Amino acid sequence: MTRAKFALVTMCLGVVPAWAQHASDDPLQSADDAFGLTLGRESIGLYGPGGVRGFNPQAAGDVRIDGLYFDQQGGLSNRVVEGSAVRVGVSAIGYAFPAPTGIVDYDLRHAGNGTPSASVVVSGGPFEARGVSVDGVVPLVGSELQLPIGASYQIGTGTGSGPEPGYTSSNVNFGATPAWTPNERLTFRAIVDWTRTTQAKTLPIYFTAGDYLPPPIGRGYLGQDWAEARNTSENYGALISAKLTSRWSLAAGVFRSIYDSPVSYSDLYVNTLPSRLADHVVVGYPDQHVASTSGEVRLTGKFNAGSWRHELVFLARGRDTLAMYGGADAIDLGPAFIDQGLQVPAPAFSYSARTHDRTQLWSVGTAYRVQWDAHGELALGVQRESYAKHVATPGLAPASLEDRPLRIYGNAAVALTKRITAYAGYTQGLEDSGTAPNSAENRGVVLPAARTWQVDSGVRFTLTPKLKLIAGVFEIQKPYFNFDTNNVDRELGLQQARGVELSLSGELTKQLQISAGVLAGKVSIVGQNLQAEGVGPVALGQPRLNFVASADYRFPELPALSVDLSLFHFGAAPSSVNNAVYADPVTQYTIGGRYRFTLFGKAATLRAQLQNLTNYYFWNIGYSPGYLQASPRSVVAYLTADF
Repeated sequence: MTRAKFALVTMCLGVVPAWAQHASDDPLQSADDAFGLTLGRESIGLYGPGGVRGFNPQAAGDVRIDGLYFDQQGGLSNRVVEGSAVRVGVSAIGYAFPAPTGIVDYDLRHAGNGTPSASVVVSGGPFEARGVSVDGVVPLVGSELQLPIGASYQIGTGTGSGPEPGYTSSNVNFGATPAWTPNERLTFRAIVDWTRTTQAKTLPIYFTAGDYLPPPIGRGYLGQDWAEARNTSENYGALISAKLTSRWSLAAGVFRSIYDSPVSYSDLYVNTLPSRLADHVVVGYPDQHVASTSGEVRLTGKFNAGSWRHELVFLARGRDTLAMYGGADAIDLGPAFIDQGLQVPAPAFSYSARTHDRTQLWSVGTAYRVQWDAHGELALGVQRESYAKHVATPGLAPASLEDRPLRIYGNAAVALTKRITAYAGYTQGLEDSGTAPNSAENRGVVLPAARTWQVDSGVRFTLTPKLKLIAGVFEIQKPYFNFDTNNVDRELGLQQARGVELSLSGELTKQLQISAGVLAGKVSIVGQNLQAEGVGPVALGQPRLNFVASADYRFPELPALSVDLSLFHFGAAPSSVNNAVYADPVTQYTIGGRYRFTLFGKAATLRAQLQNLTNYYFWNIGYSPGYLQASPRSVVAYLTADF
């Protein structure tokens, strides 16, 4: 996980769009482990949807909605999902068709019990952020036909690296997930999720002229007033679950996910000197658009024989994605000091034609799982995948690539004692590697699809009925693409991630809940002549040590009040491809509290947090290699009421 992603996870309260929220939501109370859980507006744990074990499961296509394959392009709001969990390590055991670096599994909005309900959230902070959201469930025909629905309006300060003062955006969001259950055997769900972001200020990115970090600069707004992006995210879907017989069931889903950005910018300071003088370059992007249709059909049979339970799964899944990107224009605005933020007139950009990139991935597979009560379980699976990518880059001949790999997986868990369970697994994957960028000598060339694999194992200890410790090891291998000395973007070697994970989660006492996770390891770049190609032995932005710890304490004499403290540590990491520069380690603290009360006779919660308590200053490693200012100390508060 890069430092920018780390900041995004740890500062999630300042990022829009706002999530659906209930007064009782508390991820620390709900988490089974410390590997990653999002519930309502908050996230806890080592990992999130954008970063698991040093990689990005969303970019790898490892996203699910209620277990069904979903190729996410547009941002998926919690108008339509309750939250998400990361399926990795022991939590992936028995999960049909897992993937290297884990699965991000979204939990579709719950339909309710047939009575009307609503939750209202009024929020303020961090910085200029403020907003209101309303979510509810409307029974149209008792409990048979229900309509979970919600809308929100937010002034946000999210920039992709956390909340930043001055970098505001306006966000309008609407979502609904109607549920129809005509009988106990059938359930139909639909998804409508629409978010529009306008007036989104652009955060500058800094590149140095040598092997050093940018000099410290004042925190605050340093962007260009005219550089306001706008975009729309749309997600639509339909799901069905059917109990066909006493043993066989069917689950299916089809989804359409769209991200459209008519206007966007990059504000770049390149060749930055220690004196803070740099070359100021702005890049304008014409309509960047990506749309994907994806889905899955799954047939599951369950057969019980005494203490043995067998499960057989057949599936077909796929996606068809069309992306239109490129055509950007870069304008050199001349020398400027990075800490002055001088306003310049909006340049007249001259855009060119965009690249058309179509990717298709189809697969069929079968899996078998057997469970022996109180003893263990075993799962095996195989998929045949058909991958095709066709790219038309302006000025170049069309490029294509096809691949038809066979993917397998197997995992198992064994109960060594009543309190100790050992697990192990092996998983293969296939990921899109994209195309060589315009700056490469081989621009427009389709890069080979990445065949990946992962092996992991570990032990879960049930220390008490409400406290669990998980210790595991893993290794992941993926191809490594970068520029060689001839400026050709190609496979130079392997990314090899090896590490140790620890998770301690649960109830220490009736008043004290904890969640602590540690990731210690290394993401190495392995290959011949890498040093000659200017590539260091450690992957950009990957530290040797990450850890997070959260604790929540409820006062025995005042159970309505609780306080919580979180610690986030991100170790020293290379901030240049050749490893000549390392960013300093980062440790941040967040303190907060909840007060639960009744409002008009209904449950309500007042939540407040002080983020980056010590106002720690550091540079985020956000690009290859570029730097973004990290978020200063901030305050956020919101009131949630259920009606």
